[in-house]
Amino acid sequence: MGLEPKNRDGLGQTSAARPQPMAVVGMSCRFPGSVGPDAYHRTLIEGRDLFSPPPRHRWPWCADDRIAVPKVGALADVLDFDNALFRISPREAETIDPHQRVMLEEAWLAVANAGYRLEDFRHRTTGVFAAVYNPDFQFYAREGDWDEISRMYLATGAAHTMVPNRISYVFDLQGPSEVVDTACSSALVAVHRAVEAIRSGECEQAIVGGVSLLLEPSRLVRLQELGLLSVTGESAPFDRDSRGQVLGEGAAALVLKPLENALGDRDTIHAVIHGGGVNHQGAASGGLTRPSASAQAELIERTWRRHGLDPRTAAYVEAHGNGGGGDLSELLAFQKVFGEGLRIGSVKGNIGFLEAAGGMSQIIKVVMAMRHGTMPATRAHRHLVEDAALRPRAVGVLRDNIGIGDLSSGRPFLAGVHAYGLGGCNAHVVLGEAPQQHDDGNGHALPFVLSGDDEADLAASADSLLQWLRRSPSVSLPDISFTLAAGRPHKLRRAAFPCQSKEALAGWLGSIAHGLEQARADVAPADLGEDIQVSMTRWLDGADIAWERLLPLGYRIELAPAPLRRRRFPLPAIAGAGLMHESRRASA
Repeated sequence: MGLEPKNRDGLGQTSAARPQPMAVVGMSCRFPGSVGPDAYHRTLIEGRDLFSPPPRHRWPWCADDRIAVPKVGALADVLDFDNALFRISPREAETIDPHQRVMLEEAWLAVANAGYRLEDFRHRTTGVFAAVYNPDFQFYAREGDWDEISRMYLATGAAHTMVPNRISYVFDLQGPSEVVDTACSSALVAVHRAVEAIRSGECEQAIVGGVSLLLEPSRLVRLQELGLLSVTGESAPFDRDSRGQVLGEGAAALVLKPLENALGDRDTIHAVIHGGGVNHQGAASGGLTRPSASAQAELIERTWRRHGLDPRTAAYVEAHGNGGGGDLSELLAFQKVFGEGLRIGSVKGNIGFLEAAGGMSQIIKVVMAMRHGTMPATRAHRHLVEDAALRPRAVGVLRDNIGIGDLSSGRPFLAGVHAYGLGGCNAHVVLGEAPQQHDDGNGHALPFVLSGDDEADLAASADSLLQWLRRSPSVSLPDISFTLAAGRPHKLRRAAFPCQSKEALAGWLGSIAHGLEQARADVAPADLGEDIQVSMTRWLDGADIAWERLLPLGYRIELAPAPLRRRRFPLPAIAGAGLMHESRRASA
């Protein structure tokens, strides 16, 4: 398929013009069994089973809901929301689809992870692309026991289009704001749309998210009666004895921008997106819901070649791999395009099939594997699917954790992330490692600034940062100094301190946190240089300082993010026993 590449460089790239690569500079996630990318990576490395019984407590009106499947991948806190943070009244918040609420929080956390103040982040035209198609909340919008005021709020609270638009409104972002719904491939399509929007000039950066929650039981019942869900409670990707999918829920967000801009902005770059692609299988598979191996192979080949990459240099592919009938189509596509002995995996053995959020769980798995140097094994895979068309050694599923270097055999690490959607929309994304970012500024005299709304808030911020510093022994002092100055809101009550060691910084933070006499600095203010001394004095007096120009060292990092102050917003009661019986019949 396609022409042979010429003039390959170290990435297996051709000499043709390559589309602009994108940097992943911010991440957040909420997946079964974990909150945050680092916790998520740990659960996968440990090979944990993150499934639990269906959350029947969410639908007490339907106790005899006929759910036969024993396990799903459930989140613990989908009904909790920090409405005050986003200036949403409790009355309106209770009418907002939890998909909107959860995605709003994840977008907020992803921007914080990128090390930006929101007022600075929005200076660049920012698009929002949200993958969502789960319609569960529509049931409550129709049948819930709402009063007249609440029903007015439901016009926006229950609309899928508001998942990205509420983020754009609350954050005051003015780029494209779009829902992406291609079923199971939605998240990867959203990433692709964001990348292309940045490349075309529609926006300068983007927030990309995916979310899917289990809010009422009828879809579970329909899927189990179609025979798609595992009756054992286990998901076994690419396994010859797989008994079906395990449905799950999750939410995640990424912040993307051109790699060149990320380097210039001194962002921490988690990974590079070299490109992506989307296609539809047409009628080739012979069925609207039957995946086509040939269409997937054509997409993969075209996506890699279009970005000047040779697919035979891929070290790994994070596959759709849901333990269903589509597994064979993926294997056949992979063996047609990639090099012999390709290693693949699927996160669905750990957390299940997350529908619109599934592609985000795949991307973040690979990004964190690159950051930590180890790719997690595919849980519950034992014996590869058998078919006469499969070559014995063309594709191998990872059954043990393995080092990134061992996968790539010393070459730059490149990975594909692949998905196909119910109805025929396929998507593929190519990821690579972030460029090396070093800063040898430890031991230099640096300014550290901290602020709060009042003395109590300042003390709380100092204590939070101190606890974070103790949990993060390898963090760079220049990164802390730069992010505190350039990436944090500057509030009314302010404190500033010069130092060159973590011990001195910890002492200063402890003094503020406990209202003690200020700790002694380990450097003289004069060691900072006159410009920085003057700027610290002016900042303490309330001035807004362009710290990015003054501080030559450090990168933006996530610094002890402020905890979300959530409250519970339960799903509404169902209006009457007759409607309850009607919903049960609809589930049958």
